[in-house]
Amino acid sequence: MGQEQVVLDFMDDVLNNHNGANAVKYLTEDMAWHGGSVGTVAGRDNVAGLMGAVVGAIPDLHADLQDIAVQDDKVVVRLIVTGTLRGDLLGVAGSGQAVRWDAIDFYRLEEGLIAEEWAGEDFTAFLNTAGAYRAPWIQ
Repeated sequence: MGQEQVVLDFMDDVLNNHNGANAVKYLTEDMAWHGGSVGTVAGRDNVAGLMGAVVGAIPDLHADLQDIAVQDDKVVVRLIVTGTLRGDLLGVAGSGQAVRWDAIDFYRLEEGLIAEEWAGEDFTAFLNTAGAYRAPWIQ
């Protein structure tokens, strides 16, 4: 299976079909998820737990692929993520509000599995749409 297909299958199964626990099928044991200001989550089981928390809090989450680029062992995707925040996530209370944010995620693979991900998520947009924060430039 090609590098691109591993990432696409991961996104489809784990995110769009809301199977957080299935993340372990796509990750190396020592996988590291780098979430910028959110921090780093290390280890396959911990990253799968994070994915489970995300799709648990946003049970209708949909990651809509906009672009994909592949080079050697690296895959980059640009997404628009939407859903309804039903449960608490990253310190934000479940509001029942529709959420939307843009993401650019950079994956590095080893032997057909995801070894690292750098998640460039627009958390300001997430916080704005969840009703947890109002950016001063939003009318």
